[in-house]
Amino acid sequence: MDGTFDRMKAGPDDELIASIALDVMKCLVRSNFFEKLDDLLCPKDGSPHREGCRGDFKLAESVLLALEFKRTDLDDIYGVLRSKGGCCDCEILYNVAESSRLKAKYWRRVADGLDNPIRHLDE
Repeated sequence: MDGTFDRMKAGPDDELIASIALDVMKCLVRSNFFEKLDDLLCPKDGSPHREGCRGDFKLAESVLLALEFKRTDLDDIYGVLRSKGGCCDCEILYNVAESSRLKAKYWRRVADGLDNPIRHLDE
């Protein structure tokens, strides 16, 4: 075999995502994307009004567009986030962000013995 099948199997998107991941992450950090998403899911002031994760990127999309990322760049951004374990709004903060209030709150609740303390809204 000439390796064509292997390249097709891995998919050009995997190679693209790997090649842009570092730069995408730099842009997200520089724009304070993670902090703004954390503000929605776990407000600084402890406000009981917080957004909930629905298992998608709805909140992330609103933050990215407010930060003036181009709609045409969202698929690349989501690809990078997914590659790092962020498959929805809350998982971005649990698995991709260096730190977040949402992740800290989760672990405080787990330490208090609560089972699965934070869920998607549709669960």
